[in-house]
Amino acid sequence: MHTDARLPRRRPRAALGAAALAALLAAAPAWAESPRKGGALTVAVETDVRGFDTVAGGVFGPTGEIVARAIEEPLLRYDYEAGEFRPLLATAWEASEDGRTWTFTLREGVKYHDGSSFDASDVAHHYNRILDPAMQSRSRFFLTSIERVEAVDALTVRFHLKHPWAALLPYLATTSMSGPIPAQEAVEAGTQNRHPVGTGPFRFVRWDSGDRIVVERFEDYWDKDAIHLDGITFRILPDTQTRYASLKSGEVDLIWTDRGATILDAAKDPALNTHHALGAGGETLLLNARNPHLSDPRVRAAIAHAWNQDALVKISWRDTRPVVRHPLVGLKDCGDADYRAYDPGKAKALLAEYGKPVSLSMIHTATPRGRELGELMQQMLKQVGMTLELQPVDQSTLVARVFKRDYDISGWRLADGLDMGPQLFAGVHSKSPYNLTGFNDPELDALALKMRTAPTREARLDLQCEISAKINADGQMLFRGGGSYYAFSRKPVRGIPAPRRGVVDVTRAWLAE
Repeated sequence: MHTDARLPRRRPRAALGAAALAALLAAAPAWAESPRKGGALTVAVETDVRGFDTVAGGVFGPTGEIVARAIEEPLLRYDYEAGEFRPLLATAWEASEDGRTWTFTLREGVKYHDGSSFDASDVAHHYNRILDPAMQSRSRFFLTSIERVEAVDALTVRFHLKHPWAALLPYLATTSMSGPIPAQEAVEAGTQNRHPVGTGPFRFVRWDSGDRIVVERFEDYWDKDAIHLDGITFRILPDTQTRYASLKSGEVDLIWTDRGATILDAAKDPALNTHHALGAGGETLLLNARNPHLSDPRVRAAIAHAWNQDALVKISWRDTRPVVRHPLVGLKDCGDADYRAYDPGKAKALLAEYGKPVSLSMIHTATPRGRELGELMQQMLKQVGMTLELQPVDQSTLVARVFKRDYDISGWRLADGLDMGPQLFAGVHSKSPYNLTGFNDPELDALALKMRTAPTREARLDLQCEISAKINADGQMLFRGGGSYYAFSRKPVRGIPAPRRGVVDVTRAWLAE
C-alpha cells in the first residue's frame, strides 16, 4: 500500500527573459519566523467564479481554483519539491496487479462545513455523477478512463478503470473542477453551486456577485493547527491596474497578475513579495476549422506562419513568459514539434494558392490583455493580406461562444497539469465534446487512444509529443506564451507557496503583523 507516489520532478526552463527579473526573483527572501495566529487576508482576483458545482459551474478558471482551495479538498496533493503524491482526504492507496483497480483508504474523522461526516459515499457520488452522460459535465471526457467508483465501506473507495491509466493520480490531486469532493447533501439539495460546502480549512460565508467572496476559518477542520488566518476575502477586481494599485495602497494583501508591465514593476518593489512558478500548458489561440476559410488547411497554415509568437511575448508579456513550441515544457523535450515558425512569405504563398480573399472575425475579452491580443493578430494577418474583425466580449460570453463553436478565432489556454494527456486527448479526439476547433483525423484519433492506454509514463509522454506535432502541423491551435505564473503580496504576508499552475494557495498563509 502506498502513502505516496512519485512522478519525475519538472525540469525548469531557463530564465524568462530579462536578467534583472531573474535576479530579483533569486533574491526573494526566505522567512524563518514562527507562524502567527489570527488576522484576515484580502486577495484580489481577476474574474468572478462561475460556480462550485462540477455540473452547473462548468470548469474553474484560475480564480475558481484559488477560491475553491480554501473551501474544498481533493483526495491527494502533489508535492512539487519531492515529486511525490501525498495524502490529503485519502491516506493510503494501492493498485491491482493489472492496474485497472485502485483502492483508497480515506481519512477518518473529517467533517464537512455543514457538520456531516466525509466518507466514501461522497467520493463515489461525486465521480459517478461526473461520469454520468446525462449530467453533461464538462469534466466527464477528461475522466472517461474511469468506468465507475465504488464505496466499499465508509472509509474505503475503489476506482474501477477501463484500462491502466497513468493520469489517475494526477487527476485525483487536481483542484480543478473534478478534484475537490463536495458534500453529497449539498449537491443533491442544489445549493453547492452558489453556497459551496466542503471539507477545506475555510467555510463559505457569502458571495456578492461581481464584488467579493468571503470565507472564515472552519473550527472543525481536520488539520486545524496548520491554519493561521481567521478569514479570507476574495475581491473581484477585473482591471489589472486597479488590482496593483490596491496592493500598493494596502487595500488588498495579495494579487494574481499576468501583465508583463505590472510584473516587472512589482518585482522591483521592495515593499512586495514576489511569488513565481514555471509550468506546462500555455496560452493559445483556437482556429475553428468547422468554418469557411478555416476548413482549408492552407488558410490555417498561412495564419500559423503569419502569427509571430516571439513578438507577442515581447510586446504583451514583456518576456515574463517563454516562447513555446508545444505544451509539455518541463515534462518532456519534444524538440521543435513541427512548429510553424513566423514566415510571412510562406503565409502569402499559401494564401495565393488558396486563391480567395480571406476575411475572419476574432472574439477576445474586453480587457487590456484581450484588446492587445486582438490588435496584434489583426496587424499580423493584415501584413499577409487577410482581414480580421475584432469582437470584444466578456469572459463568460467568450467561453460560451467557444463551447457553442460560434467563433472563427479566439484566445484560449491549455491549463498547466502534472499530466497533459487528458487535455490533449479531449482537445483532439473527433468524438470529444472538448474538441473545440473541429479536429477530425482518424490517425490523430488512433494516436490519442494509444497515448491514453500507454503502459509507461515515458511512452505516454512520447505519444503526447507526437500529438503536439500533429496539432502544430494542422494549425488549429497556436501558442502565445508558455506557463509562467506570478503573484505579489505585501511584505507581512507569509506562507504563500509558488503559484503552481497559476493558482495561488492562500490556505496556510499568515500575517507577520
